[in-house]
Amino acid sequence: MSVDNCRIEITNLDSDDSDLDSEVPILDGSAREWVERIEKDGLVAAKDECGNDCEKLAPYLNEPIHVSKNDSFVAAFPSPKVRVSYGIDFPQVAIGSQWFSLAPLEDSLYAREIAPSRTFCIYEEVEYMRNAGLIKGGSLDNAIVCSASKGWLNPPLRFSDEPCRHKILDLVGDLSLFARFGNQGLPVAHIVVYKGGHALHTNFGRHLNDSFKS
Repeated sequence: MSVDNCRIEITNLDSDDSDLDSEVPILDGSAREWVERIEKDGLVAAKDECGNDCEKLAPYLNEPIHVSKNDSFVAAFPSPKVRVSYGIDFPQVAIGSQWFSLAPLEDSLYAREIAPSRTFCIYEEVEYMRNAGLIKGGSLDNAIVCSASKGWLNPPLRFSDEPCRHKILDLVGDLSLFARFGNQGLPVAHIVVYKGGHALHTNFGRHLNDSFKS
């Protein structure tokens, strides 16, 4: 959404216990409400120490880079614009194999095609994840849930390929960790991902960081 310079403050309003961690509100499991609020409030130019508008910076990739684990990978290739191609493959028939590509990935396309996509989970994995201390705030109101035997438990989907689109949303968020020295986090490149996830995304971000240091 073109926000590349901001301060984020998170306060836990549900408890007086300062030892509890605060989390970004999950809302409906997508980024739609964040996009709507940014569009409503608008943006202002960041200022430098002299009061001048800061120049917008973006990291351009000069050579291909990739990371992989088993049959999963994230690769990026030089490109004049940000492009993303993402593929997933799940054994659950309701999800199956999906690919989605955006070229270029720009504000209006992101707001319309990616931001509304909600997070998803597999019903048979819910108990394991909760026992591991994960998805404590998860519910049918903020995630779409797929069962191996019954398919989607809380339809309708916003897109037929909503899970794949949400993976792109995850990628954009994870690569925001790469933002450095006024540069946006998402590199100007064609990023191709197959069966990715948060761990692989952030590992790719580390390799990006190393490549720009060298």
